[in-house]
Amino acid sequence: MLTNEQRAHDLAMYTLDFRYRHVIQEQANQGKNEIKFDPYSEYLFLYKEYLEIFNRDFPQHDQ
Repeated sequence: MLTNEQRAHDLAMYTLDFRYRHVIQEQANQGKNEIKFDPYSEYLFLYKEYLEIFNRDFPQHDQ
């Protein structure tokens, strides 16, 4: 069985591409010439958000 940490990691990795496209499009719409995207920071943001949600919705108990 997967831990919430594993679930959060998997979902963060899966959605990182969508986040990349969103950030790039947003910066392009703002007319920025230099597009900036830090994949580690974005991954960490997504991971923490998902982990909080998984921990809330699927609390894990020591067995």
